[in-house]
Amino acid sequence: MSGNFVSNACRLISAHLTSTGNTTIFTAVGYVQVIGIRLANVTGSNVVATVNWFNSAANDQFRLLFQHAVPANGQVWLPLEAFALNESDQIRVQAGTANALDVILSISEIPGRSG
Repeated sequence: MSGNFVSNACRLISAHLTSTGNTTIFTAVGYVQVIGIRLANVTGSNVVATVNWFNSAANDQFRLLFQHAVPANGQVWLPLEAFALNESDQIRVQAGTANALDVILSISEIPGRSG
């Protein structure tokens, strides 16, 4: 899917991961599609990252990317191609090293739509 998001309200959500805990980056309000997630390693060593989708209806989380090595001083782009979130669903990221990853989440919001 090559989604054309130009006509939708797109925005970026950013976070510095300061711990190794499973950090909530975004909680959906209304109808949201995730375009992709960029993980930037700001250290000189490889860092392992896990990206999770928390399904609020099931009260469970599922891995979108599991223990993936983000190269030293490099980045990884995870294309999610309009992955639809329902109300209160979350995107969470966990880093193997504190203060090593910056996260940029690209989303598209569609006004007036509900999941």
